[in-house]
Amino acid sequence: MYSMRSQQSELVTRGLYSNNKWEALPSPTSPEIHQRACIRLPSSLCKPSLRTYFDWDDSGNEDYAKRPALLDLFAGGGGAAMGYYLAGFRIVGVDIKPQPHYPFEFHQADALTYPLEGFDAYHASPPCQTYSMMQNIVKTKEKHPDLVAPIRDSLMATGKPYVIENVYKAPLKGHLRLCGTSFGLRIIRHRYFECPWFRLELLPPCNHSKVYDPWHKDGVGQREKLSTAMGIDWFMTRPEVREAIPPAYTEYIGKYLLEETKRRREN
Repeated sequence: MYSMRSQQSELVTRGLYSNNKWEALPSPTSPEIHQRACIRLPSSLCKPSLRTYFDWDDSGNEDYAKRPALLDLFAGGGGAAMGYYLAGFRIVGVDIKPQPHYPFEFHQADALTYPLEGFDAYHASPPCQTYSMMQNIVKTKEKHPDLVAPIRDSLMATGKPYVIENVYKAPLKGHLRLCGTSFGLRIIRHRYFECPWFRLELLPPCNHSKVYDPWHKDGVGQREKLSTAMGIDWFMTRPEVREAIPPAYTEYIGKYLLEETKRRREN
């Protein structure tokens, strides 16, 4: 893991901070609103449940088939997957539950036992309930096993680069913390990423002023507001979007991951 300790004084001067967790201090300036062109997917991925949410591109099929392949474990509704797609990967998702709104190739299976051969890189978002603050309060952590360690062992055994995502207090090693406000998203959603195979640059610091607070109360349009704040352009149910990773996070990480996979292909 790349250590930032030697640059501590420089980071403080620039309004950044790191203690081997790559965390950022709040900034008084307002973030710019995240803008992105309409997402176009290869027509080979077109599903009836997604036809109204994306532009479909026949010319992209051949290019997409040649991309490095990323296996998305514990895939959920596809927030992380979309970011990796935008970064340049071909995506295959796996989740133990059906995911009808997942935009890419999907297999309903146990992520802990799914075959890992044939992929260039991996992302895993094991369930976070066992690490959440609420679970500590209600004392039901025993109902949710710790899956970070076993999935890490499996991914390390492949010898390929991987990313593991989770929440605060999850047992990640040398983790990177990302916040929506660092990307100009109007949402505070801290997520932590274990990325041991490659180096990432520091992002602008968090800015928690004037952002959408989806947890204040539920109401009409709450799901739509949360989706918009997270940069999710396609339909997800409320439970799906509440658990999703903003695609901007993995698009950022994915660009570095893609460089690492290409470097390995060339060597």
